[in-house]
Amino acid sequence: MNKASVRSRLSDLASAELDGARAAYAEHLRASKPLEDEATDADDQAQAWSQAELAEDLEKMVRAAEAKVAVLNALDFGPKEFVEPRAVVTVDGRHFVIGISMDRFTCDGIELTGLSSQAPFYQAIDGLGKSDTAEFGGRNVRIEEIL
Repeated sequence: MNKASVRSRLSDLASAELDGARAAYAEHLRASKPLEDEATDADDQAQAWSQAELAEDLEKMVRAAEAKVAVLNALDFGPKEFVEPRAVVTVDGRHFVIGISMDRFTCDGIELTGLSSQAPFYQAIDGLGKSDTAEFGGRNVRIEEIL
């Protein structure tokens, strides 16, 4: 597995997530803008409040996606010997990128999951080396590889 390919794929996914969040926010703002000659009544005002709340939620999605891109850009993907942020780790046949939360994705034909350093599973394997074991969820897991 090539860490440069993993980083590139993560970057593409995070950028696409950010682009999608920005597009949804912009579309919402465009669609919810009232026409200047429209009269407003109590129902219109209630609808405006609802639209404002949705806009706030969409803006939070944009900010979260921006933060994910920033975290990814700050990660050093150099070689690692222990489970730590910026490592690509194989545990019991599953592959994880440590340091950024990301749904499952495929890179070079390998399925990976981005794992936040705040995740309970990360806390269980943090600092371990190749061939070390840890207990998680009532079972033992083994570190097979660290890149």
